[in-house]
Amino acid sequence: MSKNVEVKFTWSKELAIKASKLYYDWDMRVSGKRYVGWLFIAMMQFGVVGALKHNSFGILFISTFLVIYWYYVRWFVRKRIIVKFYNKSGLDAKDVVFTLQDDGLHYDEVLIGWDDISKVVKFDDGILIQTIDSTLFFQREAFNSFEDVQRFMEIMKKKDKVA
Repeated sequence: MSKNVEVKFTWSKELAIKASKLYYDWDMRVSGKRYVGWLFIAMMQFGVVGALKHNSFGILFISTFLVIYWYYVRWFVRKRIIVKFYNKSGLDAKDVVFTLQDDGLHYDEVLIGWDDISKVVKFDDGILIQTIDSTLFFQREAFNSFEDVQRFMEIMKKKDKVA
């Protein structure tokens, strides 16, 4: 690699919420979790039949609750947990610098090696990196230039990390 790619940004509660929402939406589109919602909808259909034919409303109430939770409430619960964590921990916004080098992604004295990165997802707003331990989000503005974003993604493609 000829030149290292630097990613500089300020990590804050707002950025954590934004990254979590992007990952949440992406994960619900591509993972097997999306089929769980379909299961709840199918249960709801059986509940309607049970309510109409047998005057039994149990499965209808349970499945209706599950559908509402699955499609509308889950994100708000997740967001509240993130906000509560940041409010309790007292963490302030922190300036962060990551450097992409030949052996992986560097942050201070920490190395995130190629084997530690499981997938990289590119969004319009930035790049999401799923590691073994955590998820990182780099906004487009965190890169010095558009060429750095392209070079970052090219390197990730060469390492077969792009989802």
